[in-house]
Amino acid sequence: MERKDLLSFQQVRFTYDEEAGTRPALQGISFTVKEGEFLCMLGHNGSGKSTVAKLANALLVPDSGTVLVDGADTKDPEKQLEIRKTVGIVFQNPDNQIVASIVEEDVAFGPENLCLPPEEIRRRVDDALKAVDMYDYRLQETYCLSGGQKQRVAIAGMIAMRPKCVIFDEPTAMLDPKGRRSILGTIKALNRDFGLTVVLITHFMEEAAAADRVIVLDDGKILLEGSPREVFSHTDTLVSSGLEVPDTAKLCYELNRRGVPMPADVLTEDEFTGAFLKLLKENGA
Repeated sequence: MERKDLLSFQQVRFTYDEEAGTRPALQGISFTVKEGEFLCMLGHNGSGKSTVAKLANALLVPDSGTVLVDGADTKDPEKQLEIRKTVGIVFQNPDNQIVASIVEEDVAFGPENLCLPPEEIRRRVDDALKAVDMYDYRLQETYCLSGGQKQRVAIAGMIAMRPKCVIFDEPTAMLDPKGRRSILGTIKALNRDFGLTVVLITHFMEEAAAADRVIVLDDGKILLEGSPREVFSHTDTLVSSGLEVPDTAKLCYELNRRGVPMPADVLTEDEFTGAFLKLLKENGA
């Protein structure tokens, strides 16, 4: 059965200060996100990625065009509360989202504001902390946690609200490589094991390899769209727009430039090794 559209952007334009004549943050973009999909949105600073997040959550409304969330128009004031229950956002700095001094109290903050029964709040808090592997820290003081642990608590607080979709806006930007891998693993598990619709906004190209689909924004427009393999095969386009590409794709690109025929759609180190060994074998090495 085909999954329905959960998010739909239709010719969306948005400018932060129209009167000042500033360039639009988004210039008429259109795309959809299906229920249960894992979409990654890439782009350099100022490309419009965070604007997309705020429009999807009705924190902003478009100047023109339409944003639909589960069929509801974000311009309708009567639908905005329900839209924000449907789509949650996790930002890059967890300290800006943590509001309580104890982990389980922080995760309970959202459900309490929904006026849920105490037993339902308890169940949601426990389930959310287990989902992000932070249940054993439930009585810890939040200020004692590492950056990665704080981000997990922020994610738990969001999923305790039971949204259908979570937009992760640069959630690993302030973490070291180990912390980035840990948070990315959590996001992948939430999508895979719980069917959560995920939109991951990042500038780390290697994080996009985990997604079902990738959209690359440049200057408020969609530059590329497709599977990770399809997008990263356009190395020339990505490099010319000032974006990095995964190391394996970059290496294949450089080898091809030097006359060594390598596939353009290699994503992982294992794929690169296999393709390179095959090439050596074909050439009698």
